[in-house]
Amino acid sequence: MVVAGWLLLAAPSGWQRPNIVMLFVDDLGYGDVGFTGHPTTRTPNIDRLAWNGRVLTTWYSGCPVCSCSRASLLTGRQWSRMGIPGVLGPTIASGMPLNETTVADQLSAAGYATAAVGKWHLGQREAYLPAARGFDEYLGIPYSDDMGEARATPCGNSGMRAPPGRRREDVLAPYVEAGLAPAPSAAERADPAGSFLPLVRQRRGADGRANTTVLEQPLDFSTLSLKYAEFATDFIRTNARRPFFLYMPFSHVHTTTPNQPEKQYCGCDFKNATTRGAFGDALAEVDWTVGRVVEALKAHGVEQNTLVLFTGDNGPWLVQGASGGSTGLLSGRFAGYWNVGKGSTWEGGIREAGFASWPGVIPPFSRSSQVVSSMDLFPTALELAGVPLPSDREYDGKSMLPILLRDEPSAHKMLWFYGGAAGTRKPSAVRYGPFKAHWATGPGLSGCSPGPGAPAGCPTKMYPDVPLLFNVEVDPSEAYALADNNTMPSDAKLQEVIKTLQKAYAEQVERLVPYPSPPAPDAPGEGPGRYGVCCDRSKGCDCDGPPSP
Repeated sequence: MVVAGWLLLAAPSGWQRPNIVMLFVDDLGYGDVGFTGHPTTRTPNIDRLAWNGRVLTTWYSGCPVCSCSRASLLTGRQWSRMGIPGVLGPTIASGMPLNETTVADQLSAAGYATAAVGKWHLGQREAYLPAARGFDEYLGIPYSDDMGEARATPCGNSGMRAPPGRRREDVLAPYVEAGLAPAPSAAERADPAGSFLPLVRQRRGADGRANTTVLEQPLDFSTLSLKYAEFATDFIRTNARRPFFLYMPFSHVHTTTPNQPEKQYCGCDFKNATTRGAFGDALAEVDWTVGRVVEALKAHGVEQNTLVLFTGDNGPWLVQGASGGSTGLLSGRFAGYWNVGKGSTWEGGIREAGFASWPGVIPPFSRSSQVVSSMDLFPTALELAGVPLPSDREYDGKSMLPILLRDEPSAHKMLWFYGGAAGTRKPSAVRYGPFKAHWATGPGLSGCSPGPGAPAGCPTKMYPDVPLLFNVEVDPSEAYALADNNTMPSDAKLQEVIKTLQKAYAEQVERLVPYPSPPAPDAPGEGPGRYGVCCDRSKGCDCDGPPSP
């Protein structure tokens, strides 16, 4: 086992390979939680973890939408290397390419127990589900909670039947329009598995084969977070005497529209529990779940040997209004439109609330403004486990341990961001020291209308010659451009910055070429129109019976 000497010095006596818990909240805005300053949100369990560790004020996601962000997190690589769409539909044949190795693959091979609980969204066929990607156990929804209908609930915060004509093809439309997802085929649209949300349970046997069960279809939103919490705490209890990796990609706080009558869901105990409406109720349930996980770590004596990381997959989905979250100070003021969250590479779409907590190792009440990325999970976890990075591919993530333990300078000299970029796979933006440069800008998911007196719509703008430039250390709201209109600024120092970025951009375009990966071969019972998760096709994938009155 290879472990850095400085890490051994920082660790408490009797140190062993630590457990790793990755808390990954869906569509969480930078300004949505207490530790980033939201004025009315109460997230006491999340905030307590943050203050007892190091708040990371400059954590960037790997992609501004769902599937590609998760692929980057688990592989340590830019999503544009993989040929994966930004978002995968519920009946699609493909998923995260099978030639990619995940952090769970590596940790499992090194003797870690591994589990995932929550939203997967990297392919719903068995070849792509967690048990085939390094996880011993899984419980969750294979994709977003707006990609199908749910069961009626006793507190009325979910409905059984979607309005006529509002099904999964409508859900994918904004991603297709943004160049982030392929249009579903006729066979995909016809697959009944895409009509009802499944709750899936997986266990990997000693032979490596998965035992996969559809527990509910359609699922019950009112008990979903409770099931997630019980799964996580049971996993911690069962594996307290061996190192473990627990990945918790929450289904919250993604909206359930258009397939539910309300835009958010939560358990009945949390409905109307906050001043932020349904969004606040959902976030409160996330906080409660985090509290249950921390209680389990303490109860089973492993809190002092567990690194807990927390962040979101991308920015808030602002077109959902009060149910879509907040970018906080990351307002993208220069854009001239309000939709600068999820789906965009403005700061509000890719910069996340984040922290790391490890009692006795990471100093409490500390913070760092050094640049980190979700892609850093992979090399960080492998370093902690004493596992060398595989040498058969290039990794974009960097170990964040020097930042977590000593707040050393970031290893990311340049951190590239890939978004829609008008449907291309070229970089949209880059972070370089204090600077952020944009080669393509556009609104977040679903577009927008900028308001009275402004031009209609929010068009994508390209900067092929001179990138749009900001100093986001002093201007995180991206309000004051240092270079604009594809025109070189007069300041000599800024000219040198832009020349450096222009050269790096050309090299990045040449160096990083997407690798298109074919879908996995059909398994028995699979084929066009039969790729979705289904409890029983003879019942049209609706195994709940008639809706409750």
